[in-house]
Amino acid sequence: MFKEYGALSTQVYQITKPIGRALNGDLAFYAQQLADCCGRILEAGVGTGRMLIPLLQKGLQVDGIDLSTEMLDQCRENLQAAGLTADLFHQDLTHLQLDRTYQAIIMPTGSFDLLPKAQILSVLQGFYQHLAPDGFLLFDTALPSDFKPGEVTVDSFPLDQQRGILFTSTSEQFDWHHQKVSYSHRYELLDQGQVVQSELSHFVLYWYGPTEMRLLLEKAGFQTITQQTGYGQDPTSDLLTFRAQRA
Repeated sequence: MFKEYGALSTQVYQITKPIGRALNGDLAFYAQQLADCCGRILEAGVGTGRMLIPLLQKGLQVDGIDLSTEMLDQCRENLQAAGLTADLFHQDLTHLQLDRTYQAIIMPTGSFDLLPKAQILSVLQGFYQHLAPDGFLLFDTALPSDFKPGEVTVDSFPLDQQRGILFTSTSEQFDWHHQKVSYSHRYELLDQGQVVQSELSHFVLYWYGPTEMRLLLEKAGFQTITQQTGYGQDPTSDLLTFRAQRA
C-alpha cells in the first residue's frame, strides 16, 4: 500500500536536496571529519548522492548503500553527470552484508531516524562488523522538536510547462511510548491539471536520547563515543551527531 522513496518522492528529493546542497552545515562538517580518511568510506542511506558526490570530488573513496532502487538509479545518473564512479549497493541496513570493511561509515542528516527502532541494535552491530579495526561510525539523529500533530502542508514542484508534482504532508501521531513521529505523504504527478500518477508514503521517524544512544553504541561494541550538537555550532539545535570508534 505504501512505498518509501519511490519514483515521485525521488524526483522531489532531487529538486529539494540537489547534489552539493548543505543541510544545516552538514557537508562542511562531514568533509572535515573525514578529511584524514585514507581508506574506504560507506555512506549508508546514500539517496541520490547529495553528499556522496561532493565527498568524491574531494578525493575520498566513498561507496553508497540504499534500500530504494529509485534513489540508487538517480544516484547513478548524478554520478554519470558529474563524471564520477562509485560502488553502489542495494541492501537493507537491518541485514547488512558486504564483502569489504571501511575506515568510516557515515549516515548524515536524519537518515538514521528512518531505521526501525526495534532493530537498531542489530543495525549498529552490522556497522561495527563492517568497520576496519581503526574505523569509526559517524551519524546524525534528531529530536522531533518541531512536530505538530494534525499539521498539513502542501507544496508544488514544476517539472516542465505541462507537468508537476503536488506534495501533501500530514503530521499524524506523536508517540511518546515508542519514541516516534509519523507522517502521511502523498505525491501526485499532474499533467495539464490531471493526476496521472500518485504515490503514498507512511513516513516514520524515531528519536533517541543521548544517554540511550551511548548505551546502544556501547552494547554494539563501540568505544570512545563522542557527541556534538548542531555540528558543534549551535548548542540549542535538536540535531545530535555521534562518533563512535571500533574497539
